[in-house]
Amino acid sequence: MGSARKLLFSLVSGAFLATGAAAQKSEPAVTGWHFTPMPNFYYSTDVGLSLGAFCDFFNYGDGSEYPNFRDHIGVTATWSSNGAYFAHVLGESKSLIPGLELIGSLTYRKAPANSFYGYNGYHSPYDSALDKQKGSDIAYYNNERELLRAAATVKGRMPGFLPEQLNWTAGFLLRSIRYQDHSITGRIPGSARSLFHDYKAAGLIPDDQASGGVSLEGRIGLTWDSRDVDWVPSRGLYAELYLNVNGDFSDFRRNYGQLVAHVRHFIPILPDRMTLAYHLGFQQEVFGQMPWYNLNEISTLTYLYEESEGLGSRYTMRGLLYNRIMAAGYAWGNFELRTRVWSLDLLNRHFDIVLNPFFDAGTVTRFYRLEEQKAQPALYTDSRRRVFMSAGLGAKLQMNTNFILSMEIGRGFDKEVGDLTFSMSTTYLF
Repeated sequence: MGSARKLLFSLVSGAFLATGAAAQKSEPAVTGWHFTPMPNFYYSTDVGLSLGAFCDFFNYGDGSEYPNFRDHIGVTATWSSNGAYFAHVLGESKSLIPGLELIGSLTYRKAPANSFYGYNGYHSPYDSALDKQKGSDIAYYNNERELLRAAATVKGRMPGFLPEQLNWTAGFLLRSIRYQDHSITGRIPGSARSLFHDYKAAGLIPDDQASGGVSLEGRIGLTWDSRDVDWVPSRGLYAELYLNVNGDFSDFRRNYGQLVAHVRHFIPILPDRMTLAYHLGFQQEVFGQMPWYNLNEISTLTYLYEESEGLGSRYTMRGLLYNRIMAAGYAWGNFELRTRVWSLDLLNRHFDIVLNPFFDAGTVTRFYRLEEQKAQPALYTDSRRRVFMSAGLGAKLQMNTNFILSMEIGRGFDKEVGDLTFSMSTTYLF
């Protein structure tokens, strides 16, 4: 714990010292449609080496709103060395219907080695010797997961007497999730095949939920947006508060409601140079009972990425094992100091290099089947630890504001839930 705090202090201090490296140049406005086809080549400890391609299409119109865009289409397809592959399409438009913002996405993802560490974080024992081991058949904390997801969201202004930053939002999410045992058959002699298998045998995963299910989710709520720039803000606040009502299509019995809140705040420390950014997230089941296979979905109005899972991944809490925390309610925070250290104009493009030391923390706010888990001594640990923490450093290469390549390395403070992780992606975490 102490060494991790020292690491965080060193990273933050280094970012402050780096602020004298270069002055930011004013970025010329961009007009019309632009696209950036790129190979998708990256590595992360979550999914291994990934190969594929992506392309972002941006429409800036007459440039009067730049660096904000009027329309955006993002297309990504990737295969990973652990056998996972996905295709993801995201569309955003502020011009298609005047006065409304439309967001839609379609995702297919198959993960033959999906991480499953059990329910309720610290209350699920973890043995690193049973985790994925290269060159062996050991993969106790894995199952196979297949996801097909379609989402649509619309945002609109509230009546004129209310602040213009306040918007209503509504949408739906159609989700199909399928599970089965991980395909590797050999395991440690004398042990069960997997934790997923053990949970099914113990009844913690009921038979009628073991293979997943199909559901339709409706969403309604409010947003507040006072950011100066949509994708890379230096000041302002973006907040969401909405209710998810989920209807089960499998047997119409697993219906539930979920309350979700996100607050993203951007505070300028040094103008055009350094920004303190933090994100506070909360989601919790408020009625009904969520099926186990929806526990690890982190709800969002805009699916920027092919996945939105956790708690613990390169998109939720960096430095924690992927999907390490599964429960019926979470609260978490991401804090980072975004420091622009170098800027350059080259080939009619504006480039920035940004460093972002970060600190993440989270907790379980509502347990899932905890009493049933307690009745299984081999699958339960009596622990008073509740807060999960990690820290690390990220580096970003920005081109014309909206194209961002990201690398982040983080470490969990406690090896029970985290370890050293590395990830590459596009855009910021929030």
